Amino acid sequence: MPAEPAILEGRVERITFANPENAYTVAKVQFPGLPGLTTVVGRMVGVTEGQQVRVKGRQVLHPKFGLQIEAEEVEVLAPTDAEGVWRYLASGLIKGVGPKLAQAVVNSLGPLALEVILHEPQALTKVPGIGVKKAHSIAQAVASHGQLREVMVFLQGHGVGASTALRIWRQYGEGTLGVLNNEPHRLAADVRGIGFATADAIAQRIGIAHDHPTRLMAGLLYTLGQAVEEGHCFLPYEELMDSAARNLRLDRGLLGPAFARLHNERRLVLEETPAGQAVYLTGMQVLEERAAQALAEMARRRGLLPPERAAKAAAWVADQLRVRPSPAQGQALRTLLTAGVAVLTGGPGTGKTTLVRALVTIAGRMDMTVLLASPTGRAAKRLSEAAGLPASTIHRLLEYSPKEGRFLRNAAKPLEADLLVVDESSMLDLWLAAHLLEAVGAGTRLVLVGDADQLPSVGAGLVLRQVMDSGVVPVAALSEIFRQDEAGLIVANAHRILKGQMPVLPQPGSEADFFFVKEPDPAKAAELVRRVVVERLPARFGLDPVADIQVLAPMHRGNLGCAHLNRLLREALNPGGARAGGQFAKGDKVMQVRNNYDLEAFNGDLGTVATAGEDGYRVQMGERLVDYALPDLDDLTLAYAVTVHKSQGSEYPAVVVALGQEHYIMLNRPLLYTAVTRGKMVVVLVGHPAALARAVEQDQPVRRYARLDQRLRALAAG
Repeated sequence: MPAEPAILEGRVERITFANPENAYTVAKVQFPGLPGLTTVVGRMVGVTEGQQVRVKGRQVLHPKFGLQIEAEEVEVLAPTDAEGVWRYLASGLIKGVGPKLAQAVVNSLGPLALEVILHEPQALTKVPGIGVKKAHSIAQAVASHGQLREVMVFLQGHGVGASTALRIWRQYGEGTLGVLNNEPHRLAADVRGIGFATADAIAQRIGIAHDHPTRLMAGLLYTLGQAVEEGHCFLPYEELMDSAARNLRLDRGLLGPAFARLHNERRLVLEETPAGQAVYLTGMQVLEERAAQALAEMARRRGLLPPERAAKAAAWVADQLRVRPSPAQGQALRTLLTAGVAVLTGGPGTGKTTLVRALVTIAGRMDMTVLLASPTGRAAKRLSEAAGLPASTIHRLLEYSPKEGRFLRNAAKPLEADLLVVDESSMLDLWLAAHLLEAVGAGTRLVLVGDADQLPSVGAGLVLRQVMDSGVVPVAALSEIFRQDEAGLIVANAHRILKGQMPVLPQPGSEADFFFVKEPDPAKAAELVRRVVVERLPARFGLDPVADIQVLAPMHRGNLGCAHLNRLLREALNPGGARAGGQFAKGDKVMQVRNNYDLEAFNGDLGTVATAGEDGYRVQMGERLVDYALPDLDDLTLAYAVTVHKSQGSEYPAVVVALGQEHYIMLNRPLLYTAVTRGKMVVVLVGHPAALARAVEQDQPVRRYARLDQRLRALAAG
């Protein structure tokens, strides 16, 4: 290939890596006239396997991966009319038409199928499997879509998938084409599943200049939004400007006017802090401020009991529950009884559950109203069983209305109770915490229960940690282990990990609940994970490999990542079968990855596909069946293996943790501790000894930009 960039056209045979945020992709492309597959690397927006592409780039010799093309531009060549029609018909928009039937329609009616359907719907009856009634319903659906059909063709021509295109339509309705043609960068901020790279590619294709003010503003907002996705509540000004310039691929000096305009329009907030200037998305700043104000007000409230009565109540409840609390537990209970808001924290086996039961028992003896809640359904069920009272998810407690898109319980209509106990509070992100705290009534005392040593929330903020660190809210911390039988290693090893000590491993052949299967090679370790789940644990402990065993991994990528492990485990546990929408089959273990209020399916809910077809599928989630349509596919993922982050708030009879050097950057003590504490009966670690050692050693605090603790201290001071 000459020094000057060359232009080649070919077919994408395989995508080996793709970063959805910046569109950096590694693809294997078949170029006519060139032997074998050529590796192409660079930003590729909307590129998928099977597409024809035009590549402009230079051939380089990579020191590790050999010859490859570094692409300056990659253009997806427009599909044929027949392909566009097939994509539209197969998108799930038309009830009763899936990929196979869509192909049959195109085969029968040709590239002008939509025109034929609109003007001669009876022609559909020539297609095998379509009768008069179905032909009529398909024709009606196509006719009713009107502009939506035009939008789908536009978006799919730009590499946007059907489910994402539908979300765009739901966001903007009949104004969609106006947004696409005039303000395409809004997509990155407004629509889940559209990254800045995709929106920017659409903008460039319709001729929006590289330095246009709307592009620069969108880039700044996108950069802040990405920071929120990574857990931050704000970014330092300098870091924001540097990151935005990189994302936009232009000089930072051009961003000043765009920043000033966003600031003037109150779309972002600039605050002076002791550490420098902090830049918030306006909504995040409001949430942090409101959460701090609510907590500061609660901290000034009286507790359930004055100190003298609290001591007597603690003695009484010990007799009632027939427990002998340690001095630390006794002091912790008195703290919870005498504070308007307090935190109860501690690791596994330290007695948090006993204290919650004691607190609820005392409140019941005093005829007080008690509410119990947790971020997840599974955690709420465990809390209910432990306390002997009904418990709900926080979303249900706050009465979220999908129709109105808001919580019905708020400052204007607060929760009415004497005591509110919220378990698994380490999972609370700023958004949920702020809404919860605002809804706590003036006469309600709040107890936040959680393990601050676990991973922080998936969403933005360090709520529990910063509430504890503020010095404003009383903290009842438990450290002494009580729940541990002689043979049990799970609890003991969890606490060893917290101290930076390697876990104790049992002697071969001994009866134990904690094991480490050593295998440095990632591919062999992945196969061992499969054998442990499919063969060893079921044989030794009588466990169901799907319902009782959960595989956890630090990341999605790699041989020991969730994606590869899910493929291995599905092949072993649920082989064969037609997959709805090309993804799931009857019997597949799946997880809801985003809150869907219409379906009442929430982030982290596990289920099993009960039925799967071209129109949709039904998932057994706990004791109820949830019906999904094809456009909702993005909300589900295979769950034979999930990330440790996604396992927060859940417990499983058995946990298998994959540990490999390929996830080196993610290995740390909080992650390992969180993974180990998910297991109730047995925990099995599989992988590289060096990966385990690194996870135990790495205790760097989670770096997140958040100021809830600073705001609390400022409010308390005055």
